[in-house]
Amino acid sequence: MHSNEIKSAQVNRPGYLGGGQWELSGLNRVNVLLGRNGSGKSILLRALRDLSPDNSHYIVPERTGDITFEAGLIVESVSSTGRRNRSQSNFSPNYRQGVVTRIQAYYTTRGTKKIGDINHDPDELMKSLSIVLPDFTVSVKSENPFYDLKRIKDGSSVTSVNALSSGESQLLTLGMDILTIVGVWELEKVGERILLIDEPDAHIHPDLQIKFADFLYTISCEYDVRIIVATHSTTLLSALGQFGKEDVSILYLRPDQTVVRGEKYDSVCKELANFLGGHLIMGPLFAAPVLLVEGDDDYRIWVQVARSGKVDVCVLPCNGDEIKKYRRTLENMFSALSENMNLRGLALLDGDKPTPQSTSGSPQTYVPFVQLNCHESENLYLTDNLLSELGYTWQEAINKIQSESNNYGNKSDALQRISEIDRRDGDIKNIINEIADILDPKKLLWTVRVGKFLGGNTPNGMMRDFIGEDVVSALWGGQPEAALA
Repeated sequence: MHSNEIKSAQVNRPGYLGGGQWELSGLNRVNVLLGRNGSGKSILLRALRDLSPDNSHYIVPERTGDITFEAGLIVESVSSTGRRNRSQSNFSPNYRQGVVTRIQAYYTTRGTKKIGDINHDPDELMKSLSIVLPDFTVSVKSENPFYDLKRIKDGSSVTSVNALSSGESQLLTLGMDILTIVGVWELEKVGERILLIDEPDAHIHPDLQIKFADFLYTISCEYDVRIIVATHSTTLLSALGQFGKEDVSILYLRPDQTVVRGEKYDSVCKELANFLGGHLIMGPLFAAPVLLVEGDDDYRIWVQVARSGKVDVCVLPCNGDEIKKYRRTLENMFSALSENMNLRGLALLDGDKPTPQSTSGSPQTYVPFVQLNCHESENLYLTDNLLSELGYTWQEAINKIQSESNNYGNKSDALQRISEIDRRDGDIKNIINEIADILDPKKLLWTVRVGKFLGGNTPNGMMRDFIGEDVVSALWGGQPEAALA
């Protein structure tokens, strides 16, 4: 990228958000600005545009106008001041005409310059659109209508949005908007180049959002352009991260926030964005809270509970202590995207470790920690409730385990000492599989047995005590135990 690129900036913040300035840092090649409605995303983008209007371009992809040339827009399309004046608000009544007219502006700017002088071929300028419009060919021309859009299937020409689907027309004009301004910058040999794109995902199917992400990253690399895209879409975020990897950063914007630091898109962001963004499981943003758990065993238990339909959660395993990083990242995502201040997620810890406290630097507003009231989830298997379902009292279970312990090799001594185990606070991880093999006539995995039990029974008695009131309240609604018995 250019040596004079900006990696930080200060821009004015409107009074209704508290005034002062936004301080941006950690800007990357591609930056995803996540923020809910009213957080100031559009104002921030326009303020960044105003810092350097000659080498930045703000795009509001309105679904307005037709793909036709309009001579009255030519002056606005040629000059950076004209483009700035056309994008002072979130609405442009003839957005598409302005994009098409800029093609003519591109040729006006080019004049008689040869291809060798401009470092690109105008005939090749639109080829990147094939990424988002694979069923079409697009080229630019020096005479009205200044573009040639044809369907590959039958070679027919398209000159009106009425011949396109909604998604196709939006991606066509978005792509042409980006490529024509990039072409003008190439002609003018502009150094630092910044595209500021405001919610391009509106009205675009998730599959097309993925294609658009591919297009954006391709343009960023091919034409050396920094991109800042504001969105609510975790699908678009996930796709940009997939294509751009370490070249992508996330900027979380909240209404009360003045310092906005870019965070590199890493493996945790990738998993969470995929989890939130898959268009078959959008529950975490709209209905079911996310339940972060510490590992695969906990995942098997709680996903079984979720499948029962009685506990409304989306479960994600986090590999031990990484749950803290997952929780912090998810907290950032929800605080930036969700206007619903109700609980959006939980991070469930075993009882054998301290629970991190909420601080100003690490709040737990959307995704608090909760903790089992027993050593770990294995202990739930030894509750009177679950043993009763298997047909045992605790003493009968002890007798059964001890009588068969010799069948389990080097685990036999630990199994013989089962009567010494503190059912709530003892560590039985090393022998839980053997205990389940001995006690369960159906030989179910212990995780499946616990999950099925919790999925069919709201916790009471010893099971409720081992799980803990905080977890019961969060997942089952906190009804009094007497009402659940």
